[in-house]
Amino acid sequence: MRFDSLEYVALRVLRRFFFTEKRLAAWGSRLPYYCVNQGVTDPTAIAAAYADDLGRLGVPVPGKRIIEIGCGSANGAGYALAAMGAASVVCHEPYALHDVGLDAKHLEAMVIRHPGVKFSVVRRVAALTDEPDASADIIVSNSVLEHVTDTTALFAELARLLAPGGVMLHRVDYRDHFFKYPFHFLLYSKRVWNWFLNPGDLPRWRYDDHAATLARADFDVSVLDFTRDEDGFDAIADRLHPDFQDRDPDILNIVQATLVCLRRPGGALPLLDHPTGGTGPPGPPRLVELAHDFRHVRRHPH
Repeated sequence: MRFDSLEYVALRVLRRFFFTEKRLAAWGSRLPYYCVNQGVTDPTAIAAAYADDLGRLGVPVPGKRIIEIGCGSANGAGYALAAMGAASVVCHEPYALHDVGLDAKHLEAMVIRHPGVKFSVVRRVAALTDEPDASADIIVSNSVLEHVTDTTALFAELARLLAPGGVMLHRVDYRDHFFKYPFHFLLYSKRVWNWFLNPGDLPRWRYDDHAATLARADFDVSVLDFTRDEDGFDAIADRLHPDFQDRDPDILNIVQATLVCLRRPGGALPLLDHPTGGTGPPGPPRLVELAHDFRHVRRHPH
């Protein structure tokens, strides 16, 4: 076994069996290669990125009903979106415990900067089942989809919630979250990964997995931005597990992408497999079509 694989396996096993979320919260900033969640350190930057991306689509934040999927332990990005004029923000988080102290810190900062904003329009929910049909004009997420195991169920729920003419914007990080080795999780079988190495929330989805599942949920999928790491992928390409050897390298080497999803005209709410007709207001202009191929997409500089 090469040294990089030995180091990777050793640290991944430690992460899986020793570093609980509580321990990571306490010690994560002092661990090598560990990146603290941006939602903890700078949620305003997340909201600003959402607003910038939506602006490129011609979709303004003011007056919109927004749902953020996987907001984390606090509602910081939601407060920032409210400060930008969102009519309402639902912060959805089914797993992370609500950090009341951190949440209060983010809210206080927003109140000081924006004393006239009614932050009561922001609320936190652990489940989306009680939210009304077609109750969101915009659905967003930041580094969340790569962690969702049952994407079929999630996308079905989001299809129910997105209003006609609405837009979904998902910023997805396709790297192995042991960031020193962004592709090493592609070297192992599903059994080895799930039993010994998976920290619990990395199903190893690639872009085409998400695109196919979104299409089955009756969404049209486009890309706003994406980045590749050709050198990092080439370093492990000859060691890929057979589960990944036959897949397109130009898909596998994508490390980050911003996905834009629109309901197809005539798509029913909430049915996914049997559209029954009906159209809503026109959505934002379509971007470059990415059914299954990134090779014809212009890469935006970062």
